[in-house]
Amino acid sequence: MANKIRPKVAMAFNTFSRKLSRSTQLLDNADIDLCREDDLLQKKIDERDKDYRKAIVTAYSRFMNPFRVLGKTSREALEINEDEQNLLRAYNLFRAVKKADEEIGNASTFIQLEGIKSPLTEKMRYTTGGDLIYLQCWLIYEQGVRDYVPCLVEVEERLETYYRLEFVPTKSYDFNWQDREVIAEIEETFYHGRKK
Repeated sequence: MANKIRPKVAMAFNTFSRKLSRSTQLLDNADIDLCREDDLLQKKIDERDKDYRKAIVTAYSRFMNPFRVLGKTSREALEINEDEQNLLRAYNLFRAVKKADEEIGNASTFIQLEGIKSPLTEKMRYTTGGDLIYLQCWLIYEQGVRDYVPCLVEVEERLETYYRLEFVPTKSYDFNWQDREVIAEIEETFYHGRKK
């Protein structure tokens, strides 16, 4: 009887070994497929990152030199140039008021500037459209303004919402993570890694 059981055990063991061998081959193939999927996913991520960086460079190029990039007769170039001049004018007005306050005012008599009215505060591309960062970078890098950062502050008053332009000291202004990514790409591409 022991002789009859041995061939059955050997045959069962043989069958089990073949099945185990096939299942490990399937696992090896599954690992290869997962690696291919990871590679494809990484490639897609890299392509999106490259497209995102390219979009930043393209957008900032329009602010750096709108007439060269968009054309001398481009309406958008004229608008961007006007927006830049309005921002610079607002900054100069702000600095003049601050300087007068420092020279004439004292601890009990001083100017409390709540914001500046500017056409920029009425343009959706800056209030909610995401282009304000390019104007900020233009002011910082192209105009050399490093003491204050312009920002648009949303104000709710009597059931109305509007924006006002404010200048915040650079050391106390915190750019959000998306703006920091934009700034890093602009610094690297246009200013050879020079920090603001």
